[in-house]
Amino acid sequence: MKRIIIMNCITILLIVILSYISTPNNQILSNHHLLVGFSSVVAFMTVLWIISLIVKDASIVDIFWGPAFVVLGSSLIISMDQIYSERSLFILFLVSLWAIRLASHIGFRNIGHGEDFRYIEWRNEGGKNYWLLSFFRVFLLQGGLCTLVGVSIYFGYLNEKPLSFVETMISSSIFFVGLAWESISDLQLKAFKKNPENKGKICKKGLWKYSRHPNYFGDLVVWISIFTFSISSENLLLISGAFLSPLIMGSIFYYITGPIMDQAMMQSRPDYKKYMENSNSLIPKLK
Repeated sequence: MKRIIIMNCITILLIVILSYISTPNNQILSNHHLLVGFSSVVAFMTVLWIISLIVKDASIVDIFWGPAFVVLGSSLIISMDQIYSERSLFILFLVSLWAIRLASHIGFRNIGHGEDFRYIEWRNEGGKNYWLLSFFRVFLLQGGLCTLVGVSIYFGYLNEKPLSFVETMISSSIFFVGLAWESISDLQLKAFKKNPENKGKICKKGLWKYSRHPNYFGDLVVWISIFTFSISSENLLLISGAFLSPLIMGSIFYYITGPIMDQAMMQSRPDYKKYMENSNSLIPKLK
């Protein structure tokens, strides 16, 4: 429990620091938009937490991970009075497309199949106090991570340069490559699992022959595209802050989510360890 509280405190502290360094004249209380966005996400996660207690399934948070970014982006656009900003609206539009795709994919995959194995393990570890522990370990922590990953939305909004045609084409092209990559890889894995002949086998077809987690790679490319909306500002602080999004998302995939899935696969497929030795986790291996 102490470790979870420390992780939450570090996450919240980073959000406060980012809010501070990115405001005009470093006036944290006069321009606290990022904190407003974080508060909105926490409120959203709190509602989800209450629902999870009712349905006894904390893994519902996975379905609403994407929509949480829409909550963040929407609250920021209102707080920052960017409702008529072409740049901000376009960023929110792209984030919403990604969120809808991700939520629908996870929803169709998870609904009716019970709680995910990761959350079952945490529930067993937490015992009778899991109802409270789940708020900090699952919902508050994911709310904080959502805000940190979503800072590229915030810094993109702060970019006052007019959205040019060239910038729109470059950023949106990167976005749709990432969206297509994760969408196609999810569909390919679904089709692979649907075939009874593939039971117990490792998917190495389509995009899955280039890396173990091509869906994560596509997701990472999406956030790289959102980061690019800050580059035209020519403000090093803005650009550096926005780069935290792909940096944090990539770190989560490479050091946390990817290894968890690899560990689960090794338990169910004896030859998976050897497969890991000859494949990349995230970045496609094109040879």
